[in-house]
Amino acid sequence: MIKFLFFNILLTFLNLFILIYSYSLKFFPIKWRKKVNQDTIVGLAIIFSTMINFFAWAIYLYLLFFENLDFSGETI
Repeated sequence: MIKFLFFNILLTFLNLFILIYSYSLKFFPIKWRKKVNQDTIVGLAIIFSTMINFFAWAIYLYLLFFENLDFSGETI
């Protein structure tokens, strides 16, 4: 479980890096941006990294909350 938490934290930092990079794209020269033409790729990276990040955290929290529950109907 700790490894999965570490994995989720790394995904979150990767997502933050992509968001900061996309914000800083407007500071690069227009000539370079037209030459590289990566605005679409960065947009898709934001969408998919955010989606993967959300599902990873949702799975982690689900496992964290329901890992130790006893569903046999007996009271603990």
